[in-house]
Amino acid sequence: PALTLTVNGVEHALDVPAGRFLAEVLRYDLGLTGTKIGCNEAECGACTVIVDGRSVDSCIFPAFKAQGAEVLTIEGVAATWAAHQSPVSNLQSQENGDWRLETEELHPLQEAFVHYGATQCGFCTPGFIMQSKTLLDANDNPGDDEIKHCLKDTYCRCTGYTSIVGAVKAAAEKMRTGHLPEPELPGVVEPLAQIGKPLPRPDAVAKVTGTAMYTDDYLFAEMLHGATLRSEHPHARILSIDASAALALPGVHCVLTQADIPGELRHGLVEYDWPAFAGGQFPARYVGDPIALVVADTNELAHDALKLIKVEYEVLPAVTDPVSARRPDAPVLHPDRPDGNLLKHIKVRHGDLEAGFAAADVIVE
Repeated sequence: PALTLTVNGVEHALDVPAGRFLAEVLRYDLGLTGTKIGCNEAECGACTVIVDGRSVDSCIFPAFKAQGAEVLTIEGVAATWAAHQSPVSNLQSQENGDWRLETEELHPLQEAFVHYGATQCGFCTPGFIMQSKTLLDANDNPGDDEIKHCLKDTYCRCTGYTSIVGAVKAAAEKMRTGHLPEPELPGVVEPLAQIGKPLPRPDAVAKVTGTAMYTDDYLFAEMLHGATLRSEHPHARILSIDASAALALPGVHCVLTQADIPGELRHGLVEYDWPAFAGGQFPARYVGDPIALVVADTNELAHDALKLIKVEYEVLPAVTDPVSARRPDAPVLHPDRPDGNLLKHIKVRHGDLEAGFAAADVIVE
């Protein structure tokens, strides 16, 4: 079916399959990869765009609801502030020597996110800027509580949010006065050349304008797409996997399971106790544990094939908290570990314990 919409001031007419979501159209049909897909279920806010002046979670927003609409993505935000001066030529990329946006003017939100350190890994940054823009378009002098309420459904694991709230307030001041205030920094006893100064990240401009590239942002000719089949149960043994119907679909190249891994099955940071796929001697240990990977010509085909894979489970008792995990009769999640469900036993002793207990108002055992 034909979809006509205007994105960042440019009209597009596309032939889009029914059931496609706006984020997919923006990313995979138009190449606007600044809109990120994080959770893919409207929980994290990374996919936020503005449709006819209203912020939406584009990962669940049907593309055809945007029929005839004006859509603004992170790539188009700077142009909405084009009449104001905010050159970024002093921020040079350390990776390729060219921001690709060296002389482009930034929106106050983008400028503030750069100078306030409000973008770190940067994956969530487009969502925060888009959501904040809807607030500042309606209210250019919001308080902390209004900013926090606006951003309550947009998540960041890097910043702790303080720098983000500060950046939004600073952007609001820039919109009102034309001046971006300097970040408030803790005092430094002996100031050094760099330490204690608000230095922008070398990649900050790319992250606030949506041009920073992450793994899922790369597209190649004849590229194959993967989709993961995940466990429906918190604890279950995989008895069998029947992928014959999925493999029969034209365009499906393979379905990979644990049996297809020729080397080490497990990986991990603290311990090598995380199998790449559940199966065989390793049961599924949480809802979402990977079981199989479909590789197909398109993303849609890979996900369609997932629905055809049949998994036979032996559902096992779940372990849902540390207390029950330590009980003698608790199901053992890692049978190959000598200490069962215990990863490590750490004792911390500091000061005079007896004196501490004697001086305590309450003792809880």
